[in-house]
Amino acid sequence: MISVITPAFNAEHSIEQAIASVQGQSREDWELIIIDDGSTDATRAIAEAVSDKRIKVVRQENAGASAARNAGLGLAQGEYITFLDADDTLPPNALKLRADLLDREPQIDIVHGAVQLLCGNRKLRVVQPNLNSGPLLGRLVRLQEDVFVGVFYMLRRKKIGQHLFQEKLSHSEDLIFYLTLAHDADLKYAAVPETVYEYRRSPTSAMSNLDGLETGYLELLNHVSGMQRISKGNCTYLRRRVRRILFLSWLRQGNPKKALRSLHKVALLTGSWI
Repeated sequence: MISVITPAFNAEHSIEQAIASVQGQSREDWELIIIDDGSTDATRAIAEAVSDKRIKVVRQENAGASAARNAGLGLAQGEYITFLDADDTLPPNALKLRADLLDREPQIDIVHGAVQLLCGNRKLRVVQPNLNSGPLLGRLVRLQEDVFVGVFYMLRRKKIGQHLFQEKLSHSEDLIFYLTLAHDADLKYAAVPETVYEYRRSPTSAMSNLDGLETGYLELLNHVSGMQRISKGNCTYLRRRVRRILFLSWLRQGNPKKALRSLHKVALLTGSWI
C-alpha cells in the first residue's frame, strides 16, 4: 500500500536508524526502497544486512538525490508514496496517520503533518502544518512554511504520473516537483496535526552551497513563469520572497557583490512579471 523511497549517499552512520524507524511503524503494509547513490562507505552493506522482505536495496552510480528519488519512483509499487532521507527518521505512527487519512478521504491527494526539526539528536522546534484542506498550488507558490518544509509529504502515486525530480538541481528540486504536480494534477491538500517526520539538518547546510541555492531558486522562478494557473499576484509575491532570500543569504556570507548580482539576476528573469 505504501512505498517509502530513501536516497542514500555515504549514510553509514544514519541509515540503520532510518530503516529501523520504518520497521517500527504501526502500519505494516509498506515497502522501503533504498537507492544507494554510489556510496563509498558501508551504506549498502548495512542496508542489505537487514533481513526484511519489504526492503529493497538498489545501487546506482552517484547521480544525486533527485536521480535516486526518480529511480525509486520507477520501482515503487505502493498506492501511496512518501520519501525518507537517509539521515532522518519517522515517528511510529507517521505512515498510519497519513495513509489512514488518504484511505478515508478519496478527494484528498497529498497529506502533510507536523515536522520535528533536529540538529543531531537535539530538538530545535516543531513546524506545525496548516490544517485547512483545499487546493495546494496557491499556498505552495507562496512558500508557506506551514504547507511545505521539504520532500516529506505522502501522496497518491497515480497523481505523480510521469513527473520526475529535476536531476541537475541541488536545491529547490523538491519544491519544483510538488509545484508542478499541484499545477498539473490540481492536488488537494490535507494535513494531520501529529508529528510525521523527524528532520535532521545542519545549520550551515543551505549556506554551504549558495551558488546551488541561487541556481535552484532561479530555476523555480523560471518554472513558475510557465504555469498558467498561478496568478500574477502570486508570481510577484514569489519573486519578492526569492529576491529577499538570496540577497540576505549572500550578505550573511559576507559577499555583498553576489548579493547585488542576485537581485540583478532575479530582475532580468522576472521583468515581465512587474
